[in-house]
Amino acid sequence: MLDVIAIGEVLIDFTPAGRSAAGNEQYECNPGGAPANVAAALSRLGARSALVSKVGADQFGSLLHNTLLNNGVDVTGVSVTDEASTTLAFVHLDEQGDRSFSFFRKPGADTFLHAKDLPLERIDSCKALHYGSLSMTHEPARTATRTAVLKAKEAGVLLSFDPNIRFALWESTEEARQHILWGLNYADILKISEEELAFITGTNDIVKGSLALQQQYDIALIVVTLAEKGCYYRLADQDGYVPGFKVKAVDTTGAGDAFLGCLLYKILDNGSSLQELTTRRITSMLSFANAGGALVTTRKGALGSMPTTDEINRLMESAKRDNDDRFRPGFHFSPPDNWANDPNGLVYYEGSYHLFYQYHPYSNKWGPMHWGHAVSQDLVHWEHAPVALFPDEHGAIFSGCCVVDWNNSSGLFEDSHGLVAIFTHADTHPETGQPRQRQSLAYSSDKGQTWQKYDGNPVLSEDDLIDFRDPKVFWHQQSGRWIMAIVAGDHARFYASENLREWSLTGEFGKGEGSHDGVWECPDLFQLPVDDTGRSKWVLIISIGDNPDCPEGSRTQYFIGEFDGKTFINDNPADHILWLDYGRDNYAGVTWSDLPEQDGRRVLIGWMSNWKYANETPTGSWRGAMTLPRALSLTSKDGSVVLTQMPVREIGQLRKDSLSWKEVTVTPEAPFIQQTNYNLLEIEAELDVRSGDAVYIHLKSAGQDEIIIGYAPADKWLFTDRSHSGVTDFHPAFASRHGASLAAVNGQLRLQIWLDRNAVEVYADNGLVVLTDQIFPEAPIESIGVSAKSGQVVLNSLQIHTLESIGIPGGRNEA
Repeated sequence: MLDVIAIGEVLIDFTPAGRSAAGNEQYECNPGGAPANVAAALSRLGARSALVSKVGADQFGSLLHNTLLNNGVDVTGVSVTDEASTTLAFVHLDEQGDRSFSFFRKPGADTFLHAKDLPLERIDSCKALHYGSLSMTHEPARTATRTAVLKAKEAGVLLSFDPNIRFALWESTEEARQHILWGLNYADILKISEEELAFITGTNDIVKGSLALQQQYDIALIVVTLAEKGCYYRLADQDGYVPGFKVKAVDTTGAGDAFLGCLLYKILDNGSSLQELTTRRITSMLSFANAGGALVTTRKGALGSMPTTDEINRLMESAKRDNDDRFRPGFHFSPPDNWANDPNGLVYYEGSYHLFYQYHPYSNKWGPMHWGHAVSQDLVHWEHAPVALFPDEHGAIFSGCCVVDWNNSSGLFEDSHGLVAIFTHADTHPETGQPRQRQSLAYSSDKGQTWQKYDGNPVLSEDDLIDFRDPKVFWHQQSGRWIMAIVAGDHARFYASENLREWSLTGEFGKGEGSHDGVWECPDLFQLPVDDTGRSKWVLIISIGDNPDCPEGSRTQYFIGEFDGKTFINDNPADHILWLDYGRDNYAGVTWSDLPEQDGRRVLIGWMSNWKYANETPTGSWRGAMTLPRALSLTSKDGSVVLTQMPVREIGQLRKDSLSWKEVTVTPEAPFIQQTNYNLLEIEAELDVRSGDAVYIHLKSAGQDEIIIGYAPADKWLFTDRSHSGVTDFHPAFASRHGASLAAVNGQLRLQIWLDRNAVEVYADNGLVVLTDQIFPEAPIESIGVSAKSGQVVLNSLQIHTLESIGIPGGRNEA
């Protein structure tokens, strides 16, 4: 039984081959034709493929027949006619290897394929039939193609369709449209280019166009090819971008056909129905297909250039290594491999800072959650430790906290103290099938090296609450008991306990207060002094999940107020919203517990990503990083108390070399530019913006990538623009410009910027406004510039410090 039968054109591509001594353009003869290329790609990978077509009784027809045979394609369905010559196509290439065509097909032998030529029994028993639109430009091939498609549909054969529009071969664009729409009616798999999708749907929006086709034609899998950028897919209720592979292209002929052949091979090899494909499986298949398509562009010709599995795997492995290296942060924490999100269990104990985090050790996408673990003596240099908590009979291990049980109030330690983790167990209710989230304990008597789950888990359940998670616990000195802040969808709840094992509800806060753009998550509650006034305020931090209607995605708000031992009381009106960070990538931030009293700091760290695109960032075998740890303070501003934050002082130890300037005047005609060959930087700038319009700080790579940090004095607006920051096409929401309101004090603007390989953090006015953003520049940053839109800006001072890479022992990101 055959795996795939392809029906349609097989022809000769004449591709440019330089110039003769006399200066005339030369062409070489290369077998091709989209369906034939697909069949050859499949055979090259080890599938059993056949082509159904027709060639002329001429030398070109013989060449095609023999080439197909030599490439392992079954040619019993390729017949010969003397009614027309074999179709020829002259391929014209531009400097990027992109093509245009001149066809000699008036008529061509492939258009003389008759229904009587079809091997109907073989079509009935194959696994997949692939067809395109060009075999429907003329009769009798049109009827033959439709007959084959209908026969395959009736037999339950998987149908793959590639419109492959070539307008020069149709009488009119409307005729092409009508026959392509016919083909869409029967397709299970549609491979389509951006231009073809726009032609068919009338929109350049890939997401909307593909959704319209899926809904109208009930196509199981739609893949939009995006040339070197990769592809976009839509499968049932899942969709996404899969990045391409950078290669030096010399001829793009046959790249889409190789892509489709590779995809069909993987789908058939998987054995599952399209409906059963998981996100992880389909993206893996499409990555393989992207690599196959990319390899073909490195060679001249099409049919004979199809790649092998070994070649594809080598390219994928090489790209994986490159991605791992180029975006691995130098001084931000990242996991040893695979997926990481929310920081958990932040605790200081006997000389060590512990960072636990949501971790999926078997994939670089979110999945069954574990607690990863890392340890530091200075909040800067980290060492990876073994996974701390694994899923068990109660479910996955969601977010939570750790405390030091100094007085053994829990009774879990024998006449001593130790660490207690309070976390969310997440599973499915066996009776209702609804998600279920309950709170549990684990404890460690050996400084966090090993953990024991509490036999009485779970210790807190609320059967009526579906979203009930992320406990943050602290010892409340005034009431002499443990307090838990936890979230329940649209509000925070507070519980009290004498022993960490038995909890009672004391209060609620948040319904109708602050932002409710998304579900409430990851609370934290703590007290801080206000400046040097001698008074203190309580801070309640709440992260909110992604809302598709909000461009910001997931982000974090905070409230200022009082805590009376039972509940939180907001100082501000209910509709007053305070944001922790105005960038796109600071979420689920929480603070360390049990810092020594003499330290006096409250230190926070967040997950440096956004649920809008967190699963799609182009980092290779690892995904997810943390922000810089930040010391939090409260200050009075315009009659209100607000939070400020700055990276912990320990970051300063990473400084290597420094450059500094003073009193530099910048105008539109005379920008400031400094070359740098290092992409781990700290930048301190004090600017006088009284005499100028907008000022821009440009971080430019060796290529065309650029991150802009700008300030508009008239609008009192500080922003980051990462629209052209490098790789941005993995999600439409990533390329963006966003910022916050900020008034320059007496016309003076103070900025501190930390630049890593994958991130930029901007702190303005001593941390009054912060913007944290991921970036993925294709090449290292090589210059720093300052420009003015009009007037002049004075750089009162500018310092650029190069920073050491931390390198994390115990993981793959050691320097």
